Amino acid sequence: MEKPIGGEARERIINASLALFSQKGYDATRVNDIADLACVNKALIYYYFKSKQDILDYMVENLNKKAVSIAMDFIQSSIVKMIKEGLMDIYPDRLHFTSGEAKNLFLENSMKLYENLVDFVLENKEIIRILLLESLKRGKHQNSLFGFLKFMKKDDENPIFKTICDADPDFMCSQDLILFEFFFSIIPIVNFAAYFDEYMHASNLNEKELKKAFLRVYEVITSSFVSGSDILLKNNKI
Repeated sequence: MEKPIGGEARERIINASLALFSQKGYDATRVNDIADLACVNKALIYYYFKSKQDILDYMVENLNKKAVSIAMDFIQSSIVKMIKEGLMDIYPDRLHFTSGEAKNLFLENSMKLYENLVDFVLENKEIIRILLLESLKRGKHQNSLFGFLKFMKKDDENPIFKTICDADPDFMCSQDLILFEFFFSIIPIVNFAAYFDEYMHASNLNEKELKKAFLRVYEVITSSFVSGSDILLKNNKI
Protein backbone atom coordinates (compact mmCIF):
# COMPACT_ATOMS: atom_id res chain seq x y z
CA MET A 1 0.00 0.00 0.00
CA GLU A 2 1.43 3.36 -1.04
CA LYS A 3 1.63 5.81 1.85
CA PRO A 4 -0.40 9.01 1.40
CA ILE A 5 1.69 12.09 1.95
CA GLY A 6 1.21 15.59 3.31
CA GLY A 7 -2.12 17.09 4.30
CA GLU A 8 -4.09 14.51 2.32
CA ALA A 9 -3.20 11.74 4.77
CA ARG A 10 -4.02 13.92 7.77
CA GLU A 11 -7.43 14.78 6.34
CA ARG A 12 -8.14 11.11 5.66
CA ILE A 13 -7.28 10.26 9.26
CA ILE A 14 -9.56 13.02 10.56
CA ASN A 15 -12.43 12.04 8.25
CA ALA A 16 -12.08 8.35 9.13
CA SER A 17 -12.03 9.18 12.84
CA LEU A 18 -15.13 11.34 12.50
CA ALA A 19 -17.01 8.58 10.69
CA LEU A 20 -16.01 5.90 13.21
CA PHE A 21 -16.58 8.03 16.32
CA SER A 22 -20.04 8.78 14.96
CA GLN A 23 -20.90 5.19 14.00
CA LYS A 24 -19.25 3.18 16.77
CA GLY A 25 -18.71 5.74 19.50
CA TYR A 26 -15.44 7.21 20.69
CA ASP A 27 -14.63 4.49 23.23
CA ALA A 28 -15.38 1.62 20.86
CA THR A 29 -13.20 3.00 18.08
CA ARG A 30 -9.60 1.69 17.99
CA VAL A 31 -6.65 3.33 16.34
CA ASN A 32 -6.42 0.23 14.13
CA ASP A 33 -9.98 0.91 12.92
CA ILE A 34 -9.02 4.46 11.99
CA ALA A 35 -5.92 3.27 10.17
CA ASP A 36 -7.88 0.70 8.16
CA LEU A 37 -10.60 3.15 7.10
CA ALA A 38 -8.11 5.91 6.27
CA CYS A 39 -5.88 3.44 4.38
CA VAL A 40 -2.80 4.43 6.38
CA ASN A 41 -0.63 2.63 8.92
CA LYS A 42 -0.75 3.34 12.66
CA ALA A 43 2.67 4.95 12.59
CA LEU A 44 1.38 7.68 10.30
CA ILE A 45 -1.54 8.38 12.66
CA TYR A 46 0.90 8.81 15.54
CA TYR A 47 3.02 11.06 13.35
CA TYR A 48 0.16 13.55 13.14
CA PHE A 49 -1.59 12.89 16.48
CA LYS A 50 -0.35 11.78 19.89
CA SER A 51 -3.38 9.60 20.54
CA LYS A 52 -7.01 8.96 19.70
CA GLN A 53 -7.90 11.61 22.25
CA ASP A 54 -5.66 14.08 20.45
CA ILE A 55 -7.73 13.54 17.28
CA LEU A 56 -10.97 14.36 19.09
CA ASP A 57 -9.33 17.33 20.82
CA TYR A 58 -8.31 18.66 17.41
CA MET A 59 -11.88 18.31 16.14
CA VAL A 60 -13.25 20.18 19.16
CA GLU A 61 -10.65 22.95 18.90
CA ASN A 62 -11.31 23.35 15.18
CA LEU A 63 -15.06 23.52 15.82
CA ASN A 64 -14.56 26.20 18.49
CA LYS A 65 -12.29 28.28 16.23
CA LYS A 66 -14.82 28.27 13.40
CA ALA A 67 -17.68 29.19 15.74
CA VAL A 68 -15.68 32.06 17.24
CA SER A 69 -14.75 33.28 13.75
CA ILE A 70 -18.44 33.47 12.79
CA ALA A 71 -19.26 35.30 16.04
CA MET A 72 -16.35 37.72 15.65
CA ASP A 73 -17.44 38.64 12.11
CA PHE A 74 -20.85 39.61 13.53
CA ILE A 75 -19.36 41.51 16.48
CA GLN A 76 -17.04 43.56 14.27
CA SER A 77 -19.52 44.25 11.47
CA SER A 78 -22.57 44.85 13.66
CA ILE A 79 -21.92 45.56 17.35
CA VAL A 80 -18.59 47.43 17.13
CA LYS A 81 -19.61 49.27 13.95
CA MET A 82 -22.94 50.39 15.39
CA ILE A 83 -21.32 51.58 18.64
CA LYS A 84 -18.73 53.61 16.72
CA GLU A 85 -21.44 55.14 14.56
CA GLY A 86 -23.49 56.11 17.62
CA LEU A 87 -26.38 53.81 16.71
CA MET A 88 -26.12 51.58 19.77
CA ASP A 89 -25.05 51.83 23.39
CA ILE A 90 -24.51 48.93 25.77
CA TYR A 91 -25.90 49.20 29.30
CA PRO A 92 -25.31 46.54 31.98
CA ASP A 93 -28.84 45.19 31.50
CA ARG A 94 -29.66 46.03 27.89
CA LEU A 95 -28.67 47.07 24.38
CA HIS A 96 -29.98 50.57 23.70
CA PHE A 97 -30.55 51.84 20.16
CA THR A 98 -30.84 55.46 19.11
CA SER A 99 -33.70 54.73 16.75
CA GLY A 100 -36.13 52.06 15.67
CA GLU A 101 -34.22 51.75 12.40
CA ALA A 102 -30.99 51.01 14.30
CA LYS A 103 -32.73 48.36 16.39
CA ASN A 104 -34.24 46.73 13.31
CA LEU A 105 -30.84 46.74 11.60
CA PHE A 106 -29.31 44.95 14.58
CA LEU A 107 -32.12 42.39 14.62
CA GLU A 108 -31.67 41.76 10.89
CA ASN A 109 -27.94 41.25 11.39
CA SER A 110 -28.64 38.96 14.35
CA MET A 111 -30.89 36.79 12.19
CA LYS A 112 -28.13 36.57 9.56
CA LEU A 113 -25.71 35.53 12.29
CA TYR A 114 -28.05 32.82 13.56
CA GLU A 115 -28.65 31.58 10.02
CA ASN A 116 -24.88 31.31 9.54
CA LEU A 117 -24.62 29.42 12.83
CA VAL A 118 -27.40 27.04 11.78
CA ASP A 119 -25.56 26.33 8.52
CA PHE A 120 -22.36 25.83 10.51
CA VAL A 121 -23.81 23.32 12.99
CA LEU A 122 -25.55 21.39 10.24
CA GLU A 123 -22.29 21.14 8.31
CA ASN A 124 -20.65 19.82 11.49
CA LYS A 125 -23.52 17.77 12.88
CA GLU A 126 -21.48 14.56 13.08
CA ILE A 127 -18.87 16.00 15.46
CA ILE A 128 -21.66 17.73 17.41
CA ARG A 129 -23.42 14.39 17.84
CA ILE A 130 -20.18 12.88 19.11
CA LEU A 131 -19.72 15.66 21.67
CA LEU A 132 -23.33 15.41 22.80
CA LEU A 133 -23.06 11.63 23.20
CA GLU A 134 -19.80 11.94 25.14
CA SER A 135 -21.40 14.52 27.39
CA LEU A 136 -24.39 12.29 28.18
CA LYS A 137 -22.14 9.26 28.75
CA ARG A 138 -20.06 11.25 31.24
CA GLY A 139 -16.94 9.89 29.62
CA LYS A 140 -13.51 11.41 29.23
CA HIS A 141 -14.88 14.17 27.03
CA GLN A 142 -18.05 14.91 28.94
CA ASN A 143 -17.08 18.57 29.35
CA SER A 144 -16.25 19.26 25.70
CA LEU A 145 -19.51 21.15 25.11
CA PHE A 146 -18.70 23.42 28.03
CA GLY A 147 -15.64 24.59 26.12
CA PHE A 148 -17.96 27.17 24.55
CA LEU A 149 -18.34 28.80 27.97
CA LYS A 150 -14.82 30.21 27.89
CA PHE A 151 -15.87 32.45 25.00
CA MET A 152 -18.62 34.03 27.12
CA LYS A 153 -16.67 34.77 30.29
CA LYS A 154 -15.10 38.04 31.42
CA ASP A 155 -11.51 37.37 30.42
CA ASP A 156 -9.00 39.45 28.47
CA GLU A 157 -7.95 36.22 26.74
CA ASN A 158 -11.49 35.87 25.43
CA PRO A 159 -11.58 37.65 22.03
CA ILE A 160 -15.38 38.02 22.08
CA PHE A 161 -15.52 39.69 25.50
CA LYS A 162 -12.43 41.83 24.88
CA THR A 163 -13.65 43.13 21.50
CA ILE A 164 -17.04 44.18 22.85
CA CYS A 165 -15.51 45.70 26.00
CA ASP A 166 -13.00 47.67 23.95
CA ALA A 167 -15.94 49.15 22.04
CA ASP A 168 -18.06 49.78 25.16
CA PRO A 169 -16.66 49.15 28.69
CA ASP A 170 -20.21 48.96 30.11
CA PHE A 171 -20.63 45.48 28.65
CA MET A 172 -20.92 42.83 31.37
CA CYS A 173 -20.90 39.04 31.19
CA SER A 174 -23.09 38.27 34.19
CA GLN A 175 -23.66 34.70 35.33
CA ASP A 176 -27.29 35.03 34.28
CA LEU A 177 -26.28 36.07 30.77
CA ILE A 178 -23.73 33.26 30.48
CA LEU A 179 -26.30 30.71 31.69
CA PHE A 180 -28.88 32.05 29.26
CA GLU A 181 -26.49 31.96 26.31
CA PHE A 182 -25.46 28.39 27.05
CA PHE A 183 -28.83 26.77 27.85
CA PHE A 184 -31.12 28.89 25.67
CA SER A 185 -28.86 29.66 22.70
CA ILE A 186 -25.99 27.17 22.35
CA ILE A 187 -27.73 23.99 23.56
CA PRO A 188 -30.86 24.48 21.37
CA ILE A 189 -28.78 24.89 18.22
CA VAL A 190 -26.59 21.92 19.23
CA ASN A 191 -29.71 19.79 19.73
CA PHE A 192 -31.13 21.00 16.41
CA ALA A 193 -28.03 19.76 14.61
CA ALA A 194 -27.90 16.49 16.55
CA TYR A 195 -31.54 15.57 15.88
CA PHE A 196 -31.91 17.29 12.50
CA ASP A 197 -32.11 14.15 10.35
CA GLU A 198 -34.42 12.29 12.73
CA TYR A 199 -36.78 15.26 13.14
CA MET A 200 -36.84 15.84 9.39
CA HIS A 201 -38.05 12.29 8.82
CA ALA A 202 -40.50 12.35 11.73
CA SER A 203 -42.03 15.68 10.68
CA ASN A 204 -42.04 15.00 6.92
CA LEU A 205 -40.33 18.36 6.38
CA ASN A 206 -37.49 18.66 3.90
CA GLU A 207 -34.15 20.22 4.84
CA LYS A 208 -35.06 23.70 3.61
CA GLU A 209 -38.46 23.70 5.33
CA LEU A 210 -37.06 22.49 8.65
CA LYS A 211 -34.27 25.05 8.67
CA LYS A 212 -36.70 27.88 7.87
CA ALA A 213 -39.07 26.73 10.61
CA PHE A 214 -36.26 26.70 13.18
CA LEU A 215 -35.19 30.22 12.21
CA ARG A 216 -38.81 31.46 12.44
CA VAL A 217 -39.04 30.15 15.99
CA TYR A 218 -35.74 31.81 16.89
CA GLU A 219 -37.04 35.12 15.50
CA VAL A 220 -40.17 34.87 17.67
CA ILE A 221 -38.05 34.15 20.77
CA THR A 222 -35.69 37.04 20.00
CA SER A 223 -38.58 39.48 19.64
CA SER A 224 -39.65 38.71 23.23
CA PHE A 225 -36.52 40.52 24.49
CA VAL A 226 -37.35 43.73 22.64
CA SER A 227 -38.72 46.61 24.71
CA GLY A 228 -39.12 49.83 22.74
CA SER A 229 -35.66 50.84 21.54
CA ASP A 230 -33.94 48.33 23.84
CA ILE A 231 -33.08 44.65 23.75
CA LEU A 232 -33.11 43.34 27.31
CA LEU A 233 -30.15 41.32 28.58
CA LYS A 234 -31.46 40.92 32.11
CA ASN A 235 -34.84 40.72 33.82
CA ASN A 236 -34.60 43.30 36.59
CA LYS A 237 -37.76 41.95 38.22
CA ILE A 238 -35.89 38.80 39.32
